[in-house]
Amino acid sequence: MTTAVRTDRPRRGPVGAARGPRRAVLPAALVLGGIGTALIVQMVFDPFRTDIPLCVVYHLTGLHCPGCGAIRSVHALLDGDLALALRNNALIIGALPLLALVLVRWALRRMRGLSTPGPSTWMLVTCVALEVLFAVARSLPAVWFLAPVSFVGA
Repeated sequence: MTTAVRTDRPRRGPVGAARGPRRAVLPAALVLGGIGTALIVQMVFDPFRTDIPLCVVYHLTGLHCPGCGAIRSVHALLDGDLALALRNNALIIGALPLLALVLVRWALRRMRGLSTPGPSTWMLVTCVALEVLFAVARSLPAVWFLAPVSFVGA
């Protein structure tokens, strides 16, 4: 035989989401960590003078993937050369302001105690379609200016 235990304490409801500027620490830490890493790499490594054999797609197929030239592009952007940054990878340079907006929105929603929904299906499909289109276009001879440059050995 079981007996129910009765307590005199009031039952608490679900705890609401925390609010306040302290909730913006995670987005700020991610941004500062990314910027710090980019600056450290900027100081110790020059991708225009060193070969970077990172892209498996390029080494296996000879085609440039959407990420090819991203390191050189960010390096050139941190040097203040926007034209060279766009020449190496326009997709990455175009995505940086959008990434900043997404991070600011995430931080503001966290500070207000709101949940942050993931990207919608149409947004994911659009991003993948743009990446595939960019990858195909930068491997075509007619749009040679989309392919990344390399000064290694020049």
